[in-house]
Amino acid sequence: MAKPMPAKTRSYTMDSRHLLPAFRDAIALAYQGAVHRKNRKYVIDIGRAIRSAAFNMNDRMPVIDLKDLSSYLGCTEEKEIVLPSVGLIHGAGLGYVGPYALLATITSALQPKKILETGTFRGLGTLTMGLNAPNAEIYTVDLPDEVGGEEAATLSRGDKEWVRLSQGLKGAAFVGHPAEARIHQIKADSLKMDVREFIDIADFCFIDGGYSYECIKADTENALKVLSPNGVIVWDDYNWFLEGVTGYLSELARQLPLKRIFGSQFVIYRREG
Repeated sequence: MAKPMPAKTRSYTMDSRHLLPAFRDAIALAYQGAVHRKNRKYVIDIGRAIRSAAFNMNDRMPVIDLKDLSSYLGCTEEKEIVLPSVGLIHGAGLGYVGPYALLATITSALQPKKILETGTFRGLGTLTMGLNAPNAEIYTVDLPDEVGGEEAATLSRGDKEWVRLSQGLKGAAFVGHPAEARIHQIKADSLKMDVREFIDIADFCFIDGGYSYECIKADTENALKVLSPNGVIVWDDYNWFLEGVTGYLSELARQLPLKRIFGSQFVIYRREG
């Protein structure tokens, strides 16, 4: 089988027509945010966007464009994607479709037979993968409903909030859906589990669990144990404010050819079997 062509680097040119308007708008934004409390949310949003852009500019991990993603995954034809309903997306916590559309694109291109996911939460990502790989068996891992003691001690403040938000709702998005018959929920602490007790091989692993260095490391090591030849791992949450995820993946990039998907918080790796 022919290997996919290497991803190309997108080329950009500076458009000077935007410089003066951008400077003017930045001053207006600062003024409006300082004077009117109702406008401060826009200042916060632009602050986050600036920090994200700065992180992306300074990050040394190779970048792959969305237009090159299918060929990188070994897919030579255009594939349609299927998304859950808007109501489910808005009710799942994020409220926007971008990450799910990207996850759907990857899953549709790969058509994996077995999927391993860490971080079920409300199950919208799980359902998205199930919709776009209609023949796949999905094994999704999350903490038990009751978390305490040693398990709670390993959670970051952000992780604890996600655990609270998922109480009684883990996997709710796919409950009652026809895809539920192919979804296997595993409630365990991934820091302690050996995933091979539940699944022997996975063509696609989606890591979207805890944010701590220890958790992302454990989830990755579990994924690598079962990853098939030419299998793919995708990590979410590679960004400027989750140091555990970013720190671990930056280290792993020295050992494996990881790539950041442009315009997203996804990092991807394809094993060459």
